[in-house]
Amino acid sequence: MDWNTTDRSQARIACLDDEPQALTLLEKALGEYQVAPFTCSERFLQNVSTTPQCILLDIHISDQHISGYDICRQLRQQAATRHTPIIFISANGELESRLEGYAAGGDDFIAKPFDVAELKAKVERALRHQAHSTDLESAVDNARQAAFEAMTHSAEQGEITRFIEQAGACRSASQLLELLVASLKNFGLNSVVANWSGRCEQLVSHQSQARPLEAELLKSCRYGRRIIELERRMVVNFEHTSVLIKNSPWQEPERYGRIKDHLCVLMSSVNERLIALQTELKLQQQTLLLQVVGELRDALTQLQQQRDSRLQQASQQVADLDMELREEVILLNLDPDQEQHLQQLVRSHVARLDQCYRSCSNVGEELQPILEGLEQVVEASG
Repeated sequence: MDWNTTDRSQARIACLDDEPQALTLLEKALGEYQVAPFTCSERFLQNVSTTPQCILLDIHISDQHISGYDICRQLRQQAATRHTPIIFISANGELESRLEGYAAGGDDFIAKPFDVAELKAKVERALRHQAHSTDLESAVDNARQAAFEAMTHSAEQGEITRFIEQAGACRSASQLLELLVASLKNFGLNSVVANWSGRCEQLVSHQSQARPLEAELLKSCRYGRRIIELERRMVVNFEHTSVLIKNSPWQEPERYGRIKDHLCVLMSSVNERLIALQTELKLQQQTLLLQVVGELRDALTQLQQQRDSRLQQASQQVADLDMELREEVILLNLDPDQEQHLQQLVRSHVARLDQCYRSCSNVGEELQPILEGLEQVVEASG
């Protein structure tokens, strides 16, 4: 379905909330869509088979023995709603509540009281994603899953070997993460990979971009166990990288155990390559700094040579001035005391000028300790 040409009035949104006032607000905020409101979870589950394009779920439903998390899990087990975007709405906006919603199968979260603009933006994004990718992704994933179910252990090892060889040729972290996501797709796995080694966190998804709850889940699990299992989702952590597997084969014990082993090998390779890329970057920066220091030293040497040349020229000018002064004094017919006084006066001023010139031209000597300090810092950083 092409969302750009689809009338929004045809999009169906199912809403479950035990507060009629909240449903009224949702209907008004989403008036451009077909909104189906429910206050009863049983009626909701009976009628949700009409396949809405988006579902809004309240987490806490009073006077009922079921939560929004439980309903979400049931929806994810039904073929009709397995890939339908589900957005939780709750007055509890704590991170723990958000992560529990994501573990249950939710795609996003809105805290009450909700902002209408935020609600519409998140629903619009969910509908756009559903329209563009759900059918195609489902068909591709099913075909890929069926094809690679027959993959033997040796074939999987071959894929790992190819990845490690190609990872060594990657010249950037983003290129490395994209290679890993592509390799995991060859195992039938949808993933989001995080790079923690740089100054800024970097996420690469098998989709166009990582979802907000996926980013939160990776950050919250970063310092946890090596492998964190969340039913059909799994997080594998290393020092500089983490990966979220969104469709782990947890119901197939033999393949599931093999996949965990493969993930540890792949992620270890990614972690080491990220460290190597950081080292290579530091070496490049060190080389550049040494080059800059060398160029600065050469420039100061040239300045020193120019200074020495000009000092020689100035000394010659002073000698010429002294000679001309002697000749001019003779023509002035001064007495010896006047002649001596005039010569001392000129020589005194020339000496002061010479001292001033020399003190202002010692740039090389003054900067030499700084250059040596820079070189020591650069060498120590390596």
